[in-house]
Amino acid sequence: MSTMGTTAAVSSVDRDALITGDAVLLDLRTASFPTRMLSAVIDGVLQLAVLVGGTIAMVWLTARAEFDDGLVVAGVLVMSVLAYVGYPVLCEMLLRGRSVGRLVMGTRVVRDDGGPVHVRQSLIRAVMAMLEIWSTSGAIALTCSVIDRKSRRVGDLLAGTMVIQERMRDRTPLRVEVPDCLQDWVRGADVGRLPVTLMQDVRSFLPRASTINPESRRQLSRDLLRRTLPHVAPAPPPGTDPEEFLTAVLAERSRRDEQRLRRTQERQRELSAEVRTVPFSA
Repeated sequence: MSTMGTTAAVSSVDRDALITGDAVLLDLRTASFPTRMLSAVIDGVLQLAVLVGGTIAMVWLTARAEFDDGLVVAGVLVMSVLAYVGYPVLCEMLLRGRSVGRLVMGTRVVRDDGGPVHVRQSLIRAVMAMLEIWSTSGAIALTCSVIDRKSRRVGDLLAGTMVIQERMRDRTPLRVEVPDCLQDWVRGADVGRLPVTLMQDVRSFLPRASTINPESRRQLSRDLLRRTLPHVAPAPPPGTDPEEFLTAVLAERSRRDEQRLRRTQERQRELSAEVRTVPFSA
């Protein structure tokens, strides 16, 4: 893997970082294409079950009641609309962006800004699904999902939505410690100016560094080192290993953030105690 490819891969994470209108950074992981495919298959089977079951029930009812053939056609049309449009829209509204297939696969539909989908957006996705999934056997949706970086199909692009991976394997967080060779340096270093997205990249790289190809691992660590150095002062001692430097920065930043959070919580508790006692102190 070349340095250029590595840099592009890392910078794509920055472009995918989602910041809401309230300046809140959302760490959303888009659902992979295979996950979406399995979810669509499950929902498709249920939709076909609704359509076939409803059609058989309608035909049986009209045969017993001797209804007009036009009424049968209208009933079949209504069942088709309920199966192809009603099912996905109702599921997304009642289950907050989920469907039966997404509940099984642990995914959810959200707006591009991370908020819940509206009826209009669900309706657009359902109508477009009739064209790109049912009418073309999924060819259009497949092509668009493979091309798009977030695995979105045409309905997602038109509605301004995306499918995120909501349920993932629970991993026990590992506490990062400062390497012994950088203990003295990191105590006096300024590591508080690192961007949030850069910290996320470092946190994502270090735990899986041992599983990466050695050449790619070296390129990624050097690229992260290059991006981190402008935000750290003073620079680490000459000859410092990039991964040890990143580990030290991450560990010290986490320690200081934890201390700051504890001081804030302690101060809030003190203020709360003062508020409760002042009116009755006299």
